[in-house]
Amino acid sequence: MATVSNPLLRRIARVLQLSQAVALVLVIGAAGVLVDSARRYGDANDLVAHTHEVLDQLNQLRSGLLRGGVALRNFVLVPQSDALQRLRAAAGDARETDDRLEMLVRDNPAQLSVAAEVRSETLEITGWYLASAVIGERDGVDSLRHGLDARITSDSSKRLRQLLDTMERAERSLLADRQAQQERGLQSVKRSALALAGLFIAFTLWTIGYASRLVRASDRDMTQLATTADTDLLTGLANRRSLERRAQELAGQPMSVVVFDLDDFKPVNDRHGHAAGDAVLRAVGQRLRAQCRDGDLPARVGGDEFVLLFSGAPDEFRMAQIRQRLLQALTEPIAIEGGMVSVGASIGYAVGDGQTSYARLLEIADDMSYEEKKRRKLRSSPLRA
Repeated sequence: MATVSNPLLRRIARVLQLSQAVALVLVIGAAGVLVDSARRYGDANDLVAHTHEVLDQLNQLRSGLLRGGVALRNFVLVPQSDALQRLRAAAGDARETDDRLEMLVRDNPAQLSVAAEVRSETLEITGWYLASAVIGERDGVDSLRHGLDARITSDSSKRLRQLLDTMERAERSLLADRQAQQERGLQSVKRSALALAGLFIAFTLWTIGYASRLVRASDRDMTQLATTADTDLLTGLANRRSLERRAQELAGQPMSVVVFDLDDFKPVNDRHGHAAGDAVLRAVGQRLRAQCRDGDLPARVGGDEFVLLFSGAPDEFRMAQIRQRLLQALTEPIAIEGGMVSVGASIGYAVGDGQTSYARLLEIADDMSYEEKKRRKLRSSPLRA
């Protein structure tokens, strides 16, 4: 795995790792909370459905007993065998419904106790229904009518109706509670989802914002690094790398170069120290920038060696003027700690029309600079501080 050396890039990598880890934790946490809320909501739904089923069985039991009573009455009014068949079917349905009802409420002791009484009453009434069917078939309607009158007078199903009403009231009370629990579960799911979504969005926005700041800072660092890589740190001028890249950009186009190194620079270093030498180099850099136009590139390519690269090809007269102006600027006294010093420059130049390479122009200008240095040495005077 590649090693990230830029501190800001390392911070960005750590933020990405952190955001991924936190996102994973949030997803797992959200899944856990939502699953738990959904489970509780599902349990509440099951309880509501269970209560509705109990209520449905209560209604079916009432309906079955009622159908049996209607079938018995119809037989008394119009003695037909199909009425007795309906009576027996209603009694059987009522008993099956009662069995289902008792099974549904077995987890509720209070309702189970009432259901036991309901079973007793249901068995008594359905038993009488079945016995009535036998009497009707065997002895006829008249015998059945006498027993029926006695049952009607005593209202033998009253107790069963009361028990069924009691169970229904209890179930409807449970239904209201369970529906409220169901609603609370639904709201809990919604709140959990919204809270976790809000937290995730807030964290994501923070991560994006923080990472963006780091990226901008990294961009600034990279820009500064690129600038530093192309700049001579002491003078602020371009360095050799930047100079050669600019020359490649101008390849095939008219360009001009000026080359020089400083005369009498070594005595300044020897007599006043490297700090003074650095001050001289910085002053030279400032003066070169002051003499250059936009698009001109002054560069320091060695200890006291400088190159100026111009786009375009001025004539010899113009280049001689530029050379003289540079020489005048460079020979002005320079303030250092403890006094003033002066340096000179052996300046050479070359003009190209686009057919001559940068390397060849550099050689021509360097040769001129060397010849100028020899002439200056012949007429040189002692360094004055």
